[in-house]
Amino acid sequence: MNIIAQIGCGYWGPNLLRNFSAQPGCHVKWVVEQSPQRRDFVEGNYPKTRAVPDLETAMNDPEVEAVIIATPAATHYALAGEALRAGKHVFVEKPLATRTREADELAALAASAGRTLMVGHTFLYNAAVRYIRQALDRGDLGRIYYIYTQRLNLGQVRSDVNAWWNLAPHDVSILLYLMDGELPVSISAHGVDYLQPGIEDVVFAVLTWNNRVTAHIHVSWLDPGKVRKVTLVGDHKMIVYDDVSDDKITVLDKGVDRVPKAGERMDYDQINTHQLVHRTGDVWLPRIDFQEPLKVEAAHFLECIRTGRTPLTGPQHARDVVAVLEAGQQSLREGGRSVTVIQNLH
Repeated sequence: MNIIAQIGCGYWGPNLLRNFSAQPGCHVKWVVEQSPQRRDFVEGNYPKTRAVPDLETAMNDPEVEAVIIATPAATHYALAGEALRAGKHVFVEKPLATRTREADELAALAASAGRTLMVGHTFLYNAAVRYIRQALDRGDLGRIYYIYTQRLNLGQVRSDVNAWWNLAPHDVSILLYLMDGELPVSISAHGVDYLQPGIEDVVFAVLTWNNRVTAHIHVSWLDPGKVRKVTLVGDHKMIVYDDVSDDKITVLDKGVDRVPKAGERMDYDQINTHQLVHRTGDVWLPRIDFQEPLKVEAAHFLECIRTGRTPLTGPQHARDVVAVLEAGQQSLREGGRSVTVIQNLH
């Protein structure tokens, strides 16, 4: 039996509590929450869980082997560090920290303590995103030209973070996963703060890799409609992942082919004797065996605790996401200047 405690049960915390409470062989013993109303919610819906206002109750309980952190991003570094130093395994919501240096410190702390550290980059546990990765591994798309993501809505407006730190962690995580963990070399980002000074409501960012793959991220909480889409353009096929559609994945056999043409001497070997021809083939809507990603994620964390396996969204992936986000934030501050991403030191 895994005995765990959860810190925070506000906006996203109830989803984590529901999923971890439903996992076989897992008991959420404590929820640490400052709000009396949220504590009443917890104990009213989860009678086997105690809700308390003080962190020490959970941290000092020797039965608690893991801590779930669902608090504002600015608190993740301190809380995750405290939990690791208390000898607990840690699951922390995205992002792991707000500085690459802090993420590196937490990774080193988890390694030295021999504890599992995992971050809630939920989309990597989404069956549609995994389908795309498998298609890339098979070479279905050929060479990737570019990728663009859209995460838009007329949704919750935050005051503690901008749209970049609130929404882009999902897309950065997906991009790094699809690029097989390779970091972009640079990023440039432009944003505008329409509602609150200094807090960008919309951000456009361009990421560039060494292999000439370019990705564009567009995030906003001011858009008229809900859009959650990733588009990959390759020289063989293309894929559109639409998270709000019933058909999550669309594979398109489209592209531009170089077709040889005869030269003046009917010679196909001469330079520049080709033409560019549009190709339009079949469209596939593959069946996706979908499970709630958060359920898969929770099960994966518990499995990693039990087996010592390195999480898919462990310290390395989480650190790289922070490195891209931090470089993007610097670019925002500097008016869109291209900023070099701090590369992985391992």
